[in-house]
Amino acid sequence: MQKYFLLPFKYLFYFLIVITCYLNLPIVCAYLIKISLFKPKFFRKKIKAKKIFIVLNREIGVRDIEIIYKSPNSNLEFLFMRRSIPKLIFFCFSNRKKFFFNYLKPTMNIQDYFNQNKKNKIKHEKFWIDVILNLKKYFNDKTINFITFNFDYYTEAALYVGCNKNNISTKLWHKEGIQTDQDGEHRMNTTFLKLRHMFKYFSHISVYNETTKKRFVRLDKANLKKISVNGCPRITDFISKKKYRRKPKNILFLPFDVRRGITKIKENKNLNFKLSLNKVLKVLNELSSNKLFNIIVKYKHNSADKISNKINKRIKIFKTGSSEKFINEADIVIGQNSAATIEALVNGKYVLVPFFEKNLKLRKYLLNFSSDIVYTSEEKMKKKIINLTKKKVEFPVNTKKFKKTIQYYLGDPNNVIERYRNFLNL
Repeated sequence: MQKYFLLPFKYLFYFLIVITCYLNLPIVCAYLIKISLFKPKFFRKKIKAKKIFIVLNREIGVRDIEIIYKSPNSNLEFLFMRRSIPKLIFFCFSNRKKFFFNYLKPTMNIQDYFNQNKKNKIKHEKFWIDVILNLKKYFNDKTINFITFNFDYYTEAALYVGCNKNNISTKLWHKEGIQTDQDGEHRMNTTFLKLRHMFKYFSHISVYNETTKKRFVRLDKANLKKISVNGCPRITDFISKKKYRRKPKNILFLPFDVRRGITKIKENKNLNFKLSLNKVLKVLNELSSNKLFNIIVKYKHNSADKISNKINKRIKIFKTGSSEKFINEADIVIGQNSAATIEALVNGKYVLVPFFEKNLKLRKYLLNFSSDIVYTSEEKMKKKIINLTKKKVEFPVNTKKFKKTIQYYLGDPNNVIERYRNFLNL
């Protein structure tokens, strides 16, 4: 109800932002942005900080910041800015002839960025330079910094220019770290290559792992002096220090996008992991007849509708909530190319990765999992699950042999909070 009540006010706010763009009123725009900056409830403790970080809000990255914020002796202050604001301003300067459109969700794509009229681009950047200049004045004696989570957010490029021209540091807290090697290289040679000029706007760059660092340095050698490998703070959510013994019975299935990890090129248009997904569902439906098992399916976003009609009614389905809660409560986790699957390894759960494809060439499109947990037969997977339930075992399961996989994607968990404090204080 509250969401619908606030909708008219959102439209009014974004309409006013549009007016400031068309009438070239950066002072008014700066004021609107200032009053729209917000603090989620988690970040509202009183802090006397001389440095304020304005985070270009992205839900998946915020959890990383929460962990640093709640750490002992933290005196960092964070404000959050809706990424829809720079998107809307970008749209206005890219489509100067359009005045009436959906202000909450303007349609645009990366080609709009590359095709932007040169004069409009200059006006766009000048507008942000003036906006940031005026926004800066609202914070008096405090220093402001901006944080963004991906370097290829093209709609924010002019905002970065505005920060640079006003000597405001923009830090790239890169949140992407889990992707197949083939997919990562493909993105390097396509989208990333086209947008590598964006790196010049960042004063400091943090990445999760060495692989990402090497790729970013290949894109721009100047990154070597400002990039640091700091690991993934969210890894601390999954490191379990409490030991306990029980018979495994709680099975968590993390349904996977059948195209995830497969390089999106013409030659691969017919490749997918659909066979693996369907066979996992078959195994789970069979196991659900055994009352000893407690089987849960945790969807990501809105993928539930694609396979929910294939799942036995005895299996519990959850469409909302964090995967962290479900991973912590599980004994056995079935997953594939996702961060949650790696996090389950960190958490010390039995992880089973299905690969039931007849086309063995698809194996290279899996993450770098140890062969010990990759199952090529649904019967072997089913047998493994049944055998695990026959005796009590100690949790968390020893993850030493998976350390290489974990650190390849999420970095070193030791001193991760201290490393990020240093990164923010640079």
